[in-house]
Amino acid sequence: MNLKKFFIILPLVGASFSASAEGLSETKQATTFQFTTEVSRTVEKDLMEVNLYSRKLGKSLNSLKNEVSANLNKVLDIAKQYPDIEVQADGILNRVNYNDKGKVEGWVAEGYINLKSKNFTSIEKVLENLGNDVAINNIGFSVSPETMKALEDEMTLAVIKQFQHKAEVVQKGLNAKSYQLVDVQLNTPNGVDNRYDIRPMMAMAKSASYATEEMPLEAGKETISATASGRVEFK
Repeated sequence: MNLKKFFIILPLVGASFSASAEGLSETKQATTFQFTTEVSRTVEKDLMEVNLYSRKLGKSLNSLKNEVSANLNKVLDIAKQYPDIEVQADGILNRVNYNDKGKVEGWVAEGYINLKSKNFTSIEKVLENLGNDVAINNIGFSVSPETMKALEDEMTLAVIKQFQHKAEVVQKGLNAKSYQLVDVQLNTPNGVDNRYDIRPMMAMAKSASYATEEMPLEAGKETISATASGRVEFK
């Protein structure tokens, strides 16, 4: 065996091992933190939605449908006077009406109308003229898509700024020279996932005054939040 060659190889192996260990040491110097920041805004619920219905019971299905249709058309004619109200008619449904003994007594016909507007006064005017044959099924309040959209850009910038601020605080605490955002996810309001505050009403209003007396018109407020979650690498 050539001892000279053996001793020449050993220093090369040692140098290679030393370089690898140094590379591992540099990798371990990076510290990763994972955290979440959040910003919130409390805003008025500026969108009102009301669901109305008319229901009739009797023997003649065609007559019942015509009555329900006539009742709802009156409401539609009133709602058309207010362009800021969005109206949706769900059509007329019918089903068999049974008595307590399970025997068929006739038919039930019912139809629904949905009113939606940011102008609460306009909807109030419609509700004041419902008459005796149309009732309020429920009332809901929410933050409108327009308001949510306006909040989105402002809250996105705010939550990113807060996330960066927290990263800078951690950097200072670790006495790190720099940091890098590895993976950040944003959850911001986008005007799609609106939550309605639904308030069920009494079954059938006896009069228009009864309906308006029972109707809650305080929309209230809602807290909208945006979050930023992610991993940050400090060196």
